[in-house]
Parts: sequence; C-alpha cells; structure tokens
Amino acid sequence: MGRVVDELNIDFVVSTGDNFYDDGLTGINDPAFQYSFSDIYTTNNLQKQWYNGNHDYRGDVEAQLNPILQNIDHRWFCQRSFIVHTEIAEFFFVDTTPFVDKYFLKPKDHKYDWRGVLPRNKFNSKQRIWKQH
Repeated sequence: MGRVVDELNIDFVVSTGDNFYDDGLTGINDPAFQYSFSDIYTTNNLQKQWYNGNHDYRGDVEAQLNPILQNIDHRWFCQRSFIVHTEIAEFFFVDTTPFVDKYFLKPKDHKYDWRGVLPRNKFNSKQRIWKQH
C-alpha cells in the first residue's frame, strides 16, 4: 500500500471498514488502535486525512466513532456517514453487513454491536429512502 500511494501521490484515504480484526476495539484506550492503525500506515503519503468507515460490528463500535481517536492520531476520521461537498467526484459506499441474515440469526460465539442498526426490520425496510440519480 505504501509503494502504491507513493507512486500516486494521493490526497486522502478512504477505508470502508474492517479496521480492527477480529474483535474491533474494546474502547478508546485500546492499544489495538495504535498497533493496528497508527503503527502500520507509516509511509509519508499515508500521513493524509483518512475517511474511515465503521464496518466493524464486534467490540465497542462507538469507540471508533469517538472524536478522541482523532486527538490520538490526526489522520483518523470516522463517522456513521459523511457528507463532503465537492464538484469533482461523488462517492457512495454501502455497508452490506446488516443485510446478512447469519450475523443476526446464527452469531455462534461472536458478539456483535448493532447500535445504530437496530431495529433491523426498520433498517432493512423497503421504504427506506436512498439517494437516487
């Protein structure tokens, strides 16, 4: 990744999720933030703004959304959704994890944090309004 961004001279990074395998963060003081993000993406051209999706549903999901993490590493920017006004490009990402039945019906030994997604029937509703072009 470092070699590619050095060649492309990027302006920012979009990471759609799965930020902390396997169990997400336990809280804002979890050392996994340092060793799985800050200590990994060290090349000069990765020291740009990161727009991180929160596709992780295990651990403390709210921890990744906490603005304190941006104080720990200035690149980190994670919200439930983003609105960026631009005339150059428009990006649209969909997190499909909430649509996968087995995560809700057969979680096995895993514990998922569905805050912001439940009640699932409302989240998956056909009446949900999506942006259209």
